[in-house]
Amino acid sequence: MSLNPFVWDRPLADPADVVGMDSFAEEVALTLKARTNVAIFGARNTGKSSFLTKLTQELERSHGDGAEAHVVVRIDLKRALSLAAFISAVHEAMISHPARAVRERAREQIGLLEKEVGFDIRLVKANMRTRSHQPAPEEVLYAQLSSLARLGDRVTVMMDEFQRLHRCPGEPLAILGSALMGHRSGHVSLVFTGSIREYMEMLLSDSREPIFNQAVHLQLPPIERHELALHLEHRFRDTSSPIDEQALQHLLDLTASHPQRTQQLAWSCWPRPQGGRVVTLSDVQSAWQSLLSQPLSDVSIIEETLANGAESEANERKALYLLADHRGERLSSASLATQYGLGSHTAAQAAMPRLRRRGLVEQRDGRWQIVDPLLADWLHRNSPFSP
Repeated sequence: MSLNPFVWDRPLADPADVVGMDSFAEEVALTLKARTNVAIFGARNTGKSSFLTKLTQELERSHGDGAEAHVVVRIDLKRALSLAAFISAVHEAMISHPARAVRERAREQIGLLEKEVGFDIRLVKANMRTRSHQPAPEEVLYAQLSSLARLGDRVTVMMDEFQRLHRCPGEPLAILGSALMGHRSGHVSLVFTGSIREYMEMLLSDSREPIFNQAVHLQLPPIERHELALHLEHRFRDTSSPIDEQALQHLLDLTASHPQRTQQLAWSCWPRPQGGRVVTLSDVQSAWQSLLSQPLSDVSIIEETLANGAESEANERKALYLLADHRGERLSSASLATQYGLGSHTAAQAAMPRLRRRGLVEQRDGRWQIVDPLLADWLHRNSPFSP
């Protein structure tokens, strides 16, 4: 029996499944091994977390003298909205490390840490709110982050969803900088990833922040269409469900090679329950129509956030519909500005940088476009402004 080979609802766990990132992963790995911190920018659902899987593999192999293998610790900061949650995320990364030797060293460091702070770290996590008879959370977090540097002679710490610390009280950046960017942690390199560019830039590029100008900024590159096409073709064929060439090209046209949406559409048109027939153009189009008929969480978030906001946010919503309706053309049209209720012919163009900071749009080859092709098509089909 064949199983659906496409994964779209979570980061990829197998480096072999990460397509088109080999050269970029090597470039970033060598930058980190040269003791330069890296911040990786990319819109939502474009493969940053999956890329970290590929980067981990690259960091854990030797590139020769001076660029030996690194111990890699990956911390998920998705819920790090408090120091207690930050502590919990670091603790989880240490005790669940996939390499047994590193996991054992991490447990040793946790034991030493508990002696140092005089408290069971699990109770610190659970009872941080009471603050009675406990070390200060700042002290615990500093000692915990410092212990990461003792996990190996060469260590890379990855902080996924780093922008969450923007809302974390208690000076987490100052603690991070003191623990992992000081003279005693010269063998440690850091990776920061995040999807909300505005918050990432506030944390890394604001001279008032403790870690200002401490990382080189890199944009996650798009996957080349031919590499993605070859990957999809092999996946369909290997499960006895080959996709014909016309259908494959249409699939990539619909998704604009967007990593998540391409995998999602491939998953949707793969013949269930167990494959075994050719995937046609009709299958691809029907699957896309089915996806468009389902509720999109992004839509409700956009409508609620932008439609009920200030005038500038209302303009962002209108500009987003204009962009979807006209595929990046005529953003400065006076007649369209009137049709979409924008105050001036420059309002849509002025809204683009703000929408980019929200992770909704990007500029390619001088033209603005909505990052998520499914969202773009949904907005176009349901636009209240288009005649």
